[in-house]
Order: sequence, then C-alpha cells, then structure tokens
Amino acid sequence: DIIVVGAGVAGVSASIAAAEQGASVILLDDSHGGGATALSGGVVYAGGGTDQQKAAGYSEDTPENMFRYLKEETKDAVDEETLRAFCNGSVSRLEWMQRHGAKFEGSLCPYKTSYPTDKHYLYFSGNEKSHPFSKIAKPAPRGHRMASPGFSGGALWQALFKSALKLGVRVLPTSKVERILLDDQGVTSGVEFKSLNTSSKAFQRHKTLTSLGQQHQLLLPNLAARILDRADTLWKRKALASKLNAPAVILAAGGFAFNPAMRQRYATDFSKVAPLGTRGDDGSGIRLGQSVGGSLRKMDNMSAWRFLYPPTALLEGVVVSQAGQRFIAEDIYGATLSDKMIRQNDSKGFLVLDSTQWAKAKQQLYQQTQSPLLLQRLHWLIWDHKKAPSIEDLATQLDIVVDVLRQTVVEY
Repeated sequence: DIIVVGAGVAGVSASIAAAEQGASVILLDDSHGGGATALSGGVVYAGGGTDQQKAAGYSEDTPENMFRYLKEETKDAVDEETLRAFCNGSVSRLEWMQRHGAKFEGSLCPYKTSYPTDKHYLYFSGNEKSHPFSKIAKPAPRGHRMASPGFSGGALWQALFKSALKLGVRVLPTSKVERILLDDQGVTSGVEFKSLNTSSKAFQRHKTLTSLGQQHQLLLPNLAARILDRADTLWKRKALASKLNAPAVILAAGGFAFNPAMRQRYATDFSKVAPLGTRGDDGSGIRLGQSVGGSLRKMDNMSAWRFLYPPTALLEGVVVSQAGQRFIAEDIYGATLSDKMIRQNDSKGFLVLDSTQWAKAKQQLYQQTQSPLLLQRLHWLIWDHKKAPSIEDLATQLDIVVDVLRQTVVEY
C-alpha cells in the first residue's frame, strides 16, 4: 500500500503509523537504516504537560504555552495550523513513542547545557529561559532525551525500528530510489531503485564499511569520508535495478547538508559549515519531490551550532565580533548564536573571559560534560584559545580594535 523512502526516525515513524492502520508498508533506505537520528543525541522536543515534565515539577506547561514559544522561534517557517497540531498532540505523541519502545525520564538537568550527561534525561534544550523568549512564554524543559547512555539517538531509532518490524514493515536496505513512477493520470504508482542483494558478500562488506565510517563521522570526518567512499564505490559496482508499485510514496530521506552544490545554491551563507548527518543527506529526497511537482521554500536556512555551554562558567564571559562589539546574549541557543555570527559577522566571533571564569570552567568540565562533547571542550580549554595578561594585548592578538574591545568589556 505504501512505500516509505528513508529509514531514519521520521521514516520509521511513518511506517509504524501506516502499519497500525492496517497498511502494508515497504521501507527503503539508501544505507542500513538510522539516518541522522542514529548519530544524534536522541532528543525529542515535547511539552504541554508530559509525564516527565510533571515528574520534574513543571506541571503547568500547556500546549498553548508551548505554541507561544515555538511561534517566536519558527516565525513563518511553519503555518499556525500545523504548529498548533504539533503542540496539541505533543503529549500523546510522546506516549505513542513510548508504546513503541522509546524510554524517557523526568531527571531534570539543573544547569544550562547543550546536551546532558547520563545523570539527566530532561533539560531546557532551546531558548526557553533566554530573552526575549522567557517573556513570551513561561519557560519549561522540553528536551526529552531517550533514556540510554551516551548519544541516545541510536537507541531511540533501534527501539522504534524493532516495533516497525514487529508490525510487519518490510525493510529493503542499500536501496536508493532514483525515480518516482506516475501513471497516465499523473498519480503516484511506485518507484524505481537500485539495491544490493542482501545475501551477497557485497552487502555485508557495504554494511561493515558504513558502520565503521559512521562511527568516525563526528570526530574524524576526513577518515569517515574515505571509508564511506569505499562503500559508495562498492554499491555503484554491485547494485541492481528494481521497481516497486504502490499507490502512495512517503519521502523521509533527509536534508542536503552533504550536497555542496545545493548548499552553495540555496544556503550560500552556510556553504563552509562542516556538515552533520549522513551521506544520505544529499538532497536526493528533495529532488525526488521536485521531480513530481513538489515546491520548495526556506531553503536558505540551515542549523549550524556553536554552543558555548557547558561548562556554564563560559556563559559569564562576553561574546564579541571581529569588530569587538557584543552581538548576542551568551546564554542563547547554539544555532541562534551561529546564525547571527554567520549572517551578520562574517562567521567569526570570540568569547572573552577573565582568569576567574576560566578556572571555574575547568572545575566544572568533568561534572557537566561527557564524551564526545568532553573531548571538544578539552580541546578548547587546553589548546584552542588565545591568552593575554590584558584586554589590550588580547585585542592585538585577535586583530580587534583595542578601544572598542576595552569599551565592550567595561560596559558588560
């Protein structure tokens, strides 16, 4: 009845929902499932009164309160009807995920963080406490992290994927859709794709290379690229053409972070940002949608992250541009900071701290972070910084006008 393209959490969730309604579903993935979700922290943004919020003492969050916050965040990117549906159904949707194997807890992180340690699975994951958002909606923690050690995205995906299989969803890995088929009336009739024979040595080799490459995706991207290049070459040599017929096709095939040409065309400001995700985020799903009449908008927006926290002592410093002027609040969400830094400050910014704040950050490091975030922060605090005995000397090192930086620090 339905073909789903892309086996990340979006595609798996769509498959489960369809199978629950009695539909027969085939799930195609260009790799081996998981998508960007499996590499992520496994955080589900939910609110409006979830059990986890109540357990943490935030029983007063409502769908309307959540809507007010998200409306300020999303502006006109999501229409009001869709956004209200998202907020109104948030509690039931999280419960639905739990029925299908996901696990969440109300252990609230007591400090500002971009991702909590394994002691905490609920946190303020956005700008809820920051200005001006805290004046528009009452702050509430809505970052529900899958209750599993480490980066929890893989565990979240595995739980839902197992549920999909139990419901009878048929999965075809290493299957790259190349064309959506239409009948004489222009109605969807199926897809053409290429895939590896799942019983072949080539398939097993491809799976091994893909797994190895994705293990290094975050910390060693150049090594990961070389390994994944070998997997791609193997697929191109051994993949066979096939066709499937179905009256409905759902596209859940990721974004275009790994397509340099599309990034340069649509999101030029972000063209030099290191991509996050998988090679499946090559824009192929978007192009498939376009090929049958789909339209595009908001393609110039990407989420680029430069989180200053944890440790929280770093928030006591002041963020300045190359011109030496403070350009944003330090406690703002990492993507919000990066957006302003990239679009308005030539992608450059500096966090200026004094020796007391620096020492405090080092003391907090091991209590507030864990790998892989810990490794990045260690890099910052040990190697990737400039140090000077005075504001004047620091400004000279950073090529900032001395008087401007001095005035900014004094005023702040």
